[in-house]
Amino acid sequence: MEPTSRNARFDEIFDQLFHHSLNTEEFMKVFHELLPDPEERRAYSQYCFIQSQPHLANPAGILTPDRFIEIADRINFLNSTERKELLPGLTWDYRPWIPLGYEDTTFYRLLPSIHNLSPQNPEWPKTDYEVLDTAFLGVNTTVQPREPSQPLSRRALNLSEQSTQSAESDDADAPGFVFHELGELQCLECDTFSEMPTTYEEGKNCRGNWRPTGFHVVARLGDFGHMNGVYVIFNMQPDDEVTGLPRQITDSEWGIPPSSPEAQFSCAKIGRALRDFGFGKRLAWNEQIQHPVELVWAVRSSTGSAMRVTVDSNYKTRS
Repeated sequence: MEPTSRNARFDEIFDQLFHHSLNTEEFMKVFHELLPDPEERRAYSQYCFIQSQPHLANPAGILTPDRFIEIADRINFLNSTERKELLPGLTWDYRPWIPLGYEDTTFYRLLPSIHNLSPQNPEWPKTDYEVLDTAFLGVNTTVQPREPSQPLSRRALNLSEQSTQSAESDDADAPGFVFHELGELQCLECDTFSEMPTTYEEGKNCRGNWRPTGFHVVARLGDFGHMNGVYVIFNMQPDDEVTGLPRQITDSEWGIPPSSPEAQFSCAKIGRALRDFGFGKRLAWNEQIQHPVELVWAVRSSTGSAMRVTVDSNYKTRS
């Protein structure tokens, strides 16, 4: 059998096996009925493994760091065809990492991934608009969730704890924005400036010393879905190591960059586009939001742009 025909048959078998609710005994019975030849079963298993590792099935699709940067800076994230160009760099096991710069003797990088951040309210929103994948979320910067309630010095006065006003196109001025997640902000803490990596090879050799910061890098989206700034947002609901479910942070240990222990913020702007970063660049935390912020679902508006499903209903009374 030709490889193309065999692979098409294997795809059909996969659909039959996994698109039905079969217990283990039923699964094995159907599996052996569909593939009675042991050699075919081994070939099928190998085919499934390769398909689950797309960088093996399609090595030409692996993105280099430069290619990842070029695509992310160029595409309309709301265009599924254009966004598909970037997905290998966000979802495959073999992904590039992007040097962002340094502060003091701490070097930072972006390790691409998606679906790390989650909306404050996990329930599917009641809306007539198309709900976007959770790689797209909105942030309401004048809404302060009840948790984390500490430290008190980072609690702003007179802010709502939850957004309730359904967003419409004329609510674009409500403080906040829609973003697409780019991945995890990791750091490498060095003793001296000279120890910081200046090339990808040096950074690769430091693999065991990279550690998470709790922040995630996001691309703020403009009206037409293109990147309009690079921000970091602290994950207030990281996955629990035991259950794998989001766990709300309630203590005061959040939003503190390793290189700035005196600082604490939930959101900050670090640049305009990915091409602005690099090994020799100094990283700065601009436009800091020092209180917790609310993350909400994002939806596609009637004009095709992205908007937050709810916004701060009181922002006009404070302006």
